[in-house]
Amino acid sequence: MRRTLALALVLLLALRLLPGCGSGGEEKGEYELYFAVSSGVGHGPALDTQPLDWPEDRGRPTPEDLLLALLSGPSQEGLRSPFPRGVALRSWEREGETVTVYLSEQYGGLTDMALTLADYCIVLTLSQLEGVEWVEIRSEGHTSSYRSHQLLQAGEAVLTEELMEGADSAT
Repeated sequence: MRRTLALALVLLLALRLLPGCGSGGEEKGEYELYFAVSSGVGHGPALDTQPLDWPEDRGRPTPEDLLLALLSGPSQEGLRSPFPRGVALRSWEREGETVTVYLSEQYGGLTDMALTLADYCIVLTLSQLEGVEWVEIRSEGHTSSYRSHQLLQAGEAVLTEELMEGADSAT
C-alpha cells in the first residue's frame, strides 16, 4: 500500500513535466482521446492519444461527448481502453472550472496503477475543454478513499517514460 501511494505521488509530481497537456483541443481545433498503450510495448509512455472524430458542424463537444467517445474505446492500433468492461457514464456536472464525472460501479474495482491510468485518461481528455481545470471522478457516487486527493488536474497527469518503464508489470 505504501509503495503504491509513493508511486502515485511520484507519478503525480512527474506528470507536470510533459508539455502540451490541457487546452489542446481549443488551440488546434481538434480534440484527442487519451488511452493506455497496449501491453507488449516494453518501454515508453503508458498513455497515448487518438484524435476524436468530431464533425465541425456540431460545434464543440461537451464533457459527455468526450466521455462517451473515451468509454467506447480506441479504434487506433496499439492503444487499449484502461477501463474495466461494463463501465458506463451515469452522469456528469460542471461547476465553474470543475467537472464531476459519475461512472458505474465497475470503475470502483480499479486499484493501483490501473486506477491511475484510467483517472488520467479521463482528466487529460476532459481538460482540453475550455475552462476545465479540475476533474472529480466518482464511482456510483463514491470517491476512491486511497487517492491522495480527489480533485485531479491535467498538469498533474503527465506520465514520463522513465517512471512508466515498469508500468506494464504493475498493471
